[in-house]
Amino acid sequence: MEYSRRRIGKLPLDEFVAVVATIYSSHDKHRTIWDVWSHTLHHAAGIAQQIRMGANEGQLYAEIADFSLWLFTTLLKLNGEFGKSGGRSERTQESIIRIRNSCSDLLWHKYPKLCPLCSAHKIGGGTTSPASLGLNPCDCLGRRAEVEQRDAKRKRLASVHHYSDRVPGEKPTSIDGWQQMFGAIFARNIAALSLADVTLHLMEELGEASDAMVRMYTYKEETFRSGEPNVRQLNLEGQLADVFSRTFVLIEKLDQSKRERRENEQRRADEELKESVRLSEIIWQRYGSEDLGSFYCPHCKKPVCRCQIILVPPTRTVEQLVELYQ
Repeated sequence: MEYSRRRIGKLPLDEFVAVVATIYSSHDKHRTIWDVWSHTLHHAAGIAQQIRMGANEGQLYAEIADFSLWLFTTLLKLNGEFGKSGGRSERTQESIIRIRNSCSDLLWHKYPKLCPLCSAHKIGGGTTSPASLGLNPCDCLGRRAEVEQRDAKRKRLASVHHYSDRVPGEKPTSIDGWQQMFGAIFARNIAALSLADVTLHLMEELGEASDAMVRMYTYKEETFRSGEPNVRQLNLEGQLADVFSRTFVLIEKLDQSKRERRENEQRRADEELKESVRLSEIIWQRYGSEDLGSFYCPHCKKPVCRCQIILVPPTRTVEQLVELYQ
């Protein structure tokens, strides 16, 4: 299938995630989940650095694109049957760090057009079937933060999950649609918070996702019980959904900042200022080729990277590396 700047924003989120992650699939098959996740965190830190330093738009967007590529790869690396490697090159421990839902499903289970914290009370528990709530903007900024007990949190998120299953037809159908949805849900937050605050929230969610991965194989004696791995798997999916939500919110904040610059510079005939900031476009600028009609590696110019990357020990031995050590 051919891709282009004109149509990439209309792609289903799951297709977008899969095709972007394919670029480096020849190398990623040799990487562990911790390798992939470390790259994800590295580029997340790069986003924070660019924002702290006030770097130019191009440098910031490049970090966002790289971060997104590694985040997409993480999701595909984690997806699979619990406790089974499925032919992957990984340690046994990694086989129990698994998610079972696609990107769009895990996002919808946590964010069915609402904030799962301040809108959960509108849904009700169990399998009660209320009419669709439509889109519910978040009003968490107007609420006092309260400590939520673990069982209460699990019950609340289960209610949101049940509700999402009852309104599947309202799920966004494209990556730009998802961005638009999160922009609408968190419009108040986006307007009130600074770019640095939004970025800090993304860093916070990445830390919580890291912890959720660790908890997939780290238990206390009293928690090593039937059903607990299922609950922790859902928690991991929810934490990854939070990372995606904060990523879209960050892009929406950048778009808001650009609109404000445009309003302040109305006399300038700057076409770039007129364009909206979209995650799909940011990724296409870095990894898309109109000539090839596909996503590609910007270094070797191939749809599937052919760069000579050495990974030890899958492609070179430890002994060979040791020989180079001085």
